[in-house]
Amino acid sequence: MLQSLLPSRHIRTSFSICRAHTKRLVRSLCVFTVRRGGESGEGGGKARWENKTSSRRHPRLAVFPPGGRHLQKQTKMAEETLRHVKNRKKGQTYVNNIANFYLQVIGAGSRDTCPSLFVFSDTKRYLFNCGEGTQRIMMEHKVKVSRMEDIFLTRLSWNNAGGLGGMTLTLQGIGVPEVRVYGPPNAEDFYQALKDFTYFPKIKVDVKPYQLSPMTDDVMTVWQVPIRAPDRSSPGGGLSHREGSRSPDHDLSPRAISSPSQSPLVRRNSSGVSDIDSESDDSNRSTSPRNSPKAKRRKTSQRDDSLVISYICKLKPRKGRFLSEKALMDGIKPGVWVSELKKGNQATLPDGRIINPEDYIEPDTPGPVFIVVECPDEDFIVPVTTNSQIAKYQDGGEERPAIVVHFTPVGVVNNTQYQEWIRRFGPDTEHLFLNEDTQTTSHKGTASLQACLHTIQPTVFPLLADNAIKPGSLPPLAHKHVRGECMLTYWLFHRDHSLQWDRSSIPLLDNEEAVKGAFALPGFEDSLQEMKETISATIVDDTTVSRSYPEVVFFGTGSSIPSKRRNVTGILVHLSETESLLLDGGEGTFGQMYRHYGDQVDRVLANIKCVFISHIHADHHLGLMRIFQERRRALQTLGEPQHPMYLIAPLPFMSWINHYRLNCENIGIDNKDFILLLCKDLSVFSNEERNQQLNSLKKNLGFSQLQVVPVLHVSRSYGLVVSHKDDWKLVYSGDSMPCDALIMAGKDATLLIHEATFDDELHQEAKRKRHSTISQAVDVGREMNASFNLLTHFSQRYPKIPLMDNGGEKVGIAFDHMKVRLGDLKLLPHLSAPLQALFQEELEEMKEKQKRHKRNRLGGLIE
Repeated sequence: MLQSLLPSRHIRTSFSICRAHTKRLVRSLCVFTVRRGGESGEGGGKARWENKTSSRRHPRLAVFPPGGRHLQKQTKMAEETLRHVKNRKKGQTYVNNIANFYLQVIGAGSRDTCPSLFVFSDTKRYLFNCGEGTQRIMMEHKVKVSRMEDIFLTRLSWNNAGGLGGMTLTLQGIGVPEVRVYGPPNAEDFYQALKDFTYFPKIKVDVKPYQLSPMTDDVMTVWQVPIRAPDRSSPGGGLSHREGSRSPDHDLSPRAISSPSQSPLVRRNSSGVSDIDSESDDSNRSTSPRNSPKAKRRKTSQRDDSLVISYICKLKPRKGRFLSEKALMDGIKPGVWVSELKKGNQATLPDGRIINPEDYIEPDTPGPVFIVVECPDEDFIVPVTTNSQIAKYQDGGEERPAIVVHFTPVGVVNNTQYQEWIRRFGPDTEHLFLNEDTQTTSHKGTASLQACLHTIQPTVFPLLADNAIKPGSLPPLAHKHVRGECMLTYWLFHRDHSLQWDRSSIPLLDNEEAVKGAFALPGFEDSLQEMKETISATIVDDTTVSRSYPEVVFFGTGSSIPSKRRNVTGILVHLSETESLLLDGGEGTFGQMYRHYGDQVDRVLANIKCVFISHIHADHHLGLMRIFQERRRALQTLGEPQHPMYLIAPLPFMSWINHYRLNCENIGIDNKDFILLLCKDLSVFSNEERNQQLNSLKKNLGFSQLQVVPVLHVSRSYGLVVSHKDDWKLVYSGDSMPCDALIMAGKDATLLIHEATFDDELHQEAKRKRHSTISQAVDVGREMNASFNLLTHFSQRYPKIPLMDNGGEKVGIAFDHMKVRLGDLKLLPHLSAPLQALFQEELEEMKEKQKRHKRNRLGGLIE
């Protein structure tokens, strides 16, 4: 019948169209099923596209897009990666025979990295401490975390736990069903605070306080050893170390920081908490109504700064090797009796002989012991060095550890009493020190890429500060004492050897080799020469725009999670020689800052006079805790007073920082460190002239105008528009879809910094996640009549460079460690050809992926 109705040449096309519609319908049903199952599992109860509140607020954004292949792909990856979890549920466990076991340094404790230790076995992985930036180092060096379900904290400090939120989200993303966190009991409060802006619906977080029984599994047994220092009073704490009483003198709530006489427009919430919108960002980095403080009030908790946890870890015995050659000589051929011997049982041969396992199995190798200890300051020296549980493994003890890992500052390590305690472990015990007394390279990929970009434009892409290892620059340590270095490995068990250091994985900088590789790429040198000729012929120096300030430095140009080449958002705007403005600060921003400026970072930190936080997503503010700590430290080092800086933030941010300070750690800041300005009170809809603090900010930083603009992302998302007395105007979009309010407020901007998370092919995903595509961001700049549009916040789908058409002479792409002044903006469009030659292979791969995505979306109609 169909053949009689259609010409023969149209039959194949018609059937393809039918198949395309069928595939599209099936995909839509699959996505609806996934959405329904997820909500039911989380207590949703009903199948629905979006919650009613979100649908009313943004009706166009409530439609879940057709497709779902990315969800199916993620599910498949999780199933393949975590096959060991499925086997465990079926009761299938590995035979306890450890062939390989080693300790590996992730963060060595240098100023740009937090100390952390990765423990590897054939069947399981472990992590001791997870400071800020740990996840990015592991990602760069391809340290796999799919089997990592146990994290041990020596104490709850930002140095040890600042990366827990990002790491947990990563484990959730790859399908790990549960993560167990051992150490201080208030780790539970830390996770409760994280729920204000992160969402863990598919992973169970189980906090195991030190009071519980030892952790034991098929690989090792771990004893938690609590160690307490005497009670200490410290400023800015808000809690005594034992009693948990709050100090009104150091409250960081909006009420305390902004007094009514100073800021009459700041409307306050006495509880200091608020609800966060539930829409998801990349990798589910969002909040949930079920996790908001309004839905569930936090319990009162006690912060205990006098507690550290040490860990005594003993490996299970290594099974003896089967002596196959001896068995063959005795006429014992392979069979089921061999497996019985390996299990330690007697076996009966077919000829009636009974053989014993000890005759053909080597004795088990006793499992070695390693100890992890932290002694954060001199108050802990006596409690640590006199601890009776650790003393069992010293002189006259039951067993000597193979290695002791010290998360201890160099000042404490050099203490006479601490050195004497180290000597009591005996001459055969190795000691690994993870502290600031090291020079190591953690991000070789970033430095190598920057060296290649430097050859294209040295002004825009300056070389990073040389913090690499310098032979002989550090004094030698005592015998068996080893400084931590990134990826330094110590083998406790190996198939061929044991108890051995391995330095083969330590990254070493070789920028010259990276640059040679760039010039060997086809077309790179020619395009570079052509670019230089074009710039010299067409661009004439203009003294009106070649001034030194403003200077914009990008420390993070990626979204959602940090990657090898792009960290999450962080932008520093130098306003003058002594003043700067920080726009957001995702995890690892300080590390990027230190790698960029080196020893000059203290001066840079001291110059930060204002911080703007666009919204509460983790990839935009989770690095600010360390920025605040390091800024206070920098001012002390420089001998300058602790003058407050302006903080422009959504209200929930102060709820998070206040909760962490009161319940988790004394971070050493109080109400004298901030002058708080709530974003909602600086919006274009408020009367800024009545805000005395805003007027003070504008006067001190030279702004003629400052406006905070509500943008189209999650609830309480804002952009920033500042006009300077030197006649330039800067607009920062934060995270947003194209926003008319921002376009109007930023009209005729000198520089627009706009997010461009997705390429144009993913416009539906951009709409669902309330982000902009590259073309949309370019259009915003055109409608705003911005002199230049600098795109940033790219999805980590584009690790080196995003896929985009020529945006014209007014559009540029931001890279990590890019430094631009107004006079440099006109150079950026001319960098396109050498950049494309440098990243030619990556661009070809992305074009092919885009073609496959389009073919799948259209049901195979495109060949």
